[in-house]
Amino acid sequence: MISNSLLSDLVSGSIPSRDSENSWRWRTWGADGHLIPQSEWPGARALKGENVTPGLDFLYTFDGGLEIWTRVSSVPFRNKSGEIKGIITVIQDIDKQKQAEEALKRSEKGLAEAQRISHLGNWDRNLATDKLYWSDELYRIFGLKPQEFEMTYDTFLDYVHPEDRDYVDKAVKKALNEGSFDINYRIVSANGEERVVHSQSKVVFSEKNTPVRIRGIIQDITEHIKGEEKIQHLANVVESSDDSIFSQSLKGIVTSWNKGAEQVYGYSAEEILGKNVSTLEPENLKGEIKKLIERVKNNEKIRYYETLRLRKDGTLINVSVTLSPVFSSSGELMAVSTIARDITERKRADEVLRKSEERFRALVTASSEVIYRMSPDWRCMNRLCGRGFLSDTENLNPTWLQEYILPEDQPYVTAVINEAIRTKSIFELEHRVRQADGSIGWTSSRAVPLLDKNGEIIEWFGASSDITERKQAEEALAKMDIARQKEIHHRIKNNLQVISSLLDLTAERFNNRGCIQDSEVLKAFRESQDRVISMALIHEELYKGEGFETLNFSSYIEELAENLLQTYVVGNLDINLKMNLEENAFFDMDTAVPLGMIVNELVSNSLKHAFPDRKEGEIRIELYKEENGECTKSINEDCKITNFVLTVSDNGVGIPEKFDMESIDTLGMQLVTSLVDQLDGELELKRDNGTEFSVRFTVTDRDNQSSAQGIKQSIE
Repeated sequence: MISNSLLSDLVSGSIPSRDSENSWRWRTWGADGHLIPQSEWPGARALKGENVTPGLDFLYTFDGGLEIWTRVSSVPFRNKSGEIKGIITVIQDIDKQKQAEEALKRSEKGLAEAQRISHLGNWDRNLATDKLYWSDELYRIFGLKPQEFEMTYDTFLDYVHPEDRDYVDKAVKKALNEGSFDINYRIVSANGEERVVHSQSKVVFSEKNTPVRIRGIIQDITEHIKGEEKIQHLANVVESSDDSIFSQSLKGIVTSWNKGAEQVYGYSAEEILGKNVSTLEPENLKGEIKKLIERVKNNEKIRYYETLRLRKDGTLINVSVTLSPVFSSSGELMAVSTIARDITERKRADEVLRKSEERFRALVTASSEVIYRMSPDWRCMNRLCGRGFLSDTENLNPTWLQEYILPEDQPYVTAVINEAIRTKSIFELEHRVRQADGSIGWTSSRAVPLLDKNGEIIEWFGASSDITERKQAEEALAKMDIARQKEIHHRIKNNLQVISSLLDLTAERFNNRGCIQDSEVLKAFRESQDRVISMALIHEELYKGEGFETLNFSSYIEELAENLLQTYVVGNLDINLKMNLEENAFFDMDTAVPLGMIVNELVSNSLKHAFPDRKEGEIRIELYKEENGECTKSINEDCKITNFVLTVSDNGVGIPEKFDMESIDTLGMQLVTSLVDQLDGELELKRDNGTEFSVRFTVTDRDNQSSAQGIKQSIE
């Protein structure tokens, strides 16, 4: 074995002798941490002809705990014929070097950890080569994997927010002249998230004062900015609050004062800061705030404490205060914050309400009527004294509508209430109610709104009267009136039938005289008899129906036409009567009587004159609403008019061309035109394929409403 002095220094005193008891009790480890067997030692490999250069780093560990780092290189020593005669091995002590490298690694690891914790990365840009170095954390800040690609300045700018990109580029260029920059800007990370960073830099200049490098750091301050924004938001909330919010030291010195406090107490921040909060106490309450602070020190909660305070102008105000402790970062109580609300108006309102309660009780005691109070929107009944008529309500009752008002009446009652609320006007209505004994009664209710100084409703005050007996009497009178009118219709019908019979007897009397058998006198008798019958039928319909003001005109026309057909059709004449009539067309007497007589005249004319030499014919009667005639004009909220058309036509011989309705002299047609005028209608004549008379007229919807009510009553 050939050894030099370096190896001797390394081995002496450190490596045990081969001959000693502890010979070879060490292990050899590679730089990667794996155990090296003797067959892989550099000397063994050199003996096999391998040149082990440059040297390999090995760690020798001994049983005594000693560790030595060495760098070993070994080459074979050959003779002239190339045979290996030995090896040359160089062992270098690199223990101190390895210790320094390990310390550097620990330092770099600590730096990386510190950067990760603080979200801070460093960078270094060589201006000559334009190469840019980024630390691992800097990659992470930008949403990238550490060292996944070599960063360039242009790529960096691509990650800067488009609105801040020009600003950052100008700051860098300016720093190359001035030596540094310190800026905040936004970036858009690789995952699309917008972040805020803070960046500082320092430029390195050459001896010729030329910038050669620029180094710096970038720190992610997004959360810090958000925190500042939250703090600013809270500060804005405090500052803009209408409540008084201020803080005082434990000795009672005012340290902060918001705008709300200025409005409540009248002092500006400049006037009150640094002064003792006892300035706000009236003389009879001096020392109260100090006692409240002591209670806070003792961990007592002070919430909604009502007291008096003194404004700058000397006015006493009612306030509700809440005191809270303020702690330092170390958890030490350092101040007390106070939130105070001016409740002077509420106290006044409470006093008004108290007096109102007294007046209500006095009114209830003195009055014999039902007295009640309602919330501003009527959703809740505050109180009701029913006087035995209605059930009493002592407490707030949100279900009063269901308890007092019948389900079918609730929509209408609610509509009247809502209108009174909308207009802030008196509520007044007669309606049904459920009485205290469960039966149904009637009440006349009237309530007035109580308004505050701003004109807003604060409560409704009302009274109700029991009008059940009056309503029952009115109902009885109405039934009597219906019976009376039905009796009148019955008697009129009977009288008209008597007149018709007299006319018939008179006609028969003259009919037996040959000289006047075919005269106009006899025809006049018969026509008059038909007219009387048409009017009698109307009263008969009214008598039979439930309603006594209107009748179903369609069914009346059907009966009238059938009677006329039976009267005039004799012999072999076959007349086909067709009718197409509007269903449920209810008209009052002023409309039904003239329309009935018009139908009587026109149908009679067709039966007498349309088919002189024919054995068959057709008469058509139609009644319908015009398509564009529904509710054409509003008379009032409950009364509208509808256009109708009545048509009487036949397919007979027709009316001569010389016939002129303006200069007619027959009684029947004169009566028709007169009745059309009475209806304010229009009469139209068509001569195509026979004769067609059309009457256009209007009726009020009140007629149909009355008819609908009649139908509903009949069903019930």
